[in-house]
This record gives sequence, C-alpha cells and structure tokens, in this order.
Amino acid sequence: MINYLYVFLILFSQSVLSVGNEKTLSSFFDGKWDLNKASLESLVEGEILSEAHVKSKGSKQSFTLKSAGWHNKKCSVVLRKLSMLENYKDWISFVNTSTYNKKARLFTLTADHTLLPHPMIIHIIMDRPTKQGVYPFYFPTGMFTGLKGDFTITEKDNRCLIFSKSHWKGPKTKYPDLVIELFAETLSKKGAQLLMRKTQF
Repeated sequence: MINYLYVFLILFSQSVLSVGNEKTLSSFFDGKWDLNKASLESLVEGEILSEAHVKSKGSKQSFTLKSAGWHNKKCSVVLRKLSMLENYKDWISFVNTSTYNKKARLFTLTADHTLLPHPMIIHIIMDRPTKQGVYPFYFPTGMFTGLKGDFTITEKDNRCLIFSKSHWKGPKTKYPDLVIELFAETLSKKGAQLLMRKTQF
C-alpha cells in the first residue's frame, strides 16, 4: 500500500511540474509563436521544435523560420560551449568549417548535406553569445541575402530556453517552396539537437 502511495505521489508531482512548465513556456511564447499543448509538452520533454514557411508570389519569394529548444541545464552551463562558434565544425556533422571574426562580427560556416541543394558558404553578422539576452543576426550574402532574425537565450525554471526566428523576402530562387521548407526545418532541428547534446557539460 505504501509503495502504491509513493508511486502515486511521484506521478502527481510530475504532472503538476509539467503543467507549471507548460504555463511558463506558454507565457514566454505568447505573441511570438502560436504553439499548441502538444508542442509545449514536446519542449518540456527536451525536444526541438522547428517550423518553416515559404511562399512564392510572382517573381518574389518569402521565407520565415522559427525554432526553439528548452535545455535541461542552466544557461551558464549551456553558454560555455554554445559560445564556442569555432567548434561547431566538430559538433555538427553537416558543418565542414566554422570561423568567427570578432572585429567584423562575422560568423562563417561551410555546410554540405544531402538535403541542401548544393554545398553552401553561409555568412552571418552576429555577436558571439556569451550571456542571456537577444542576439540579432543578418545574412549579408548568399541565396537569402538580407535575411534578418534574432535568437533569444533566457533561463526559465532553471532551464535554458533558446528561441530563434528569422525572415526573408527577395527574388524568387530556383528552388520550390516545399524544398526550402524541408531543408530549413530539418537542418535547423538537426543542428540544434547536436548542439544540445554537446552543451550538456
């Protein structure tokens, strides 16, 4: 009887914590991203969410991407490795090189993956993430020249929450909307998953 009571108390406490966590996330994402209960539960469980939308109209194409992950560690732990931009090439399988020029605030990646239309050189103007806050970024070159966005690093309930959003509109590319959505969602999710594993310690 005592064992059953013990199990019940554990399950009850986990349920209460889960509801509290979902409320914390719901409050943060209010006005930023319309997430349903299942998506919030996935974040609580440590899964990565990624959602891309691409639309073509005439000679123009537009692109938005949102992604988020709720790390099980505090931000002080996560940032120790997340800030090591030069090491991403060793941690993310589809990134071949990664460099950061502090003076120019230029983060440069070369990436190659079966989902990418071709090997890519990606230039990103951004600050090195060293503390909690909002970090704007900008693509000065490439297929999505002019892409703008930001990523937020903030601690919620002793767990580091990272949320990124970006948007772009420009001349229509030679790639169908669905293809861009597929590689954007899949690779952003895969990259975040690999970084989450590497920032556990």
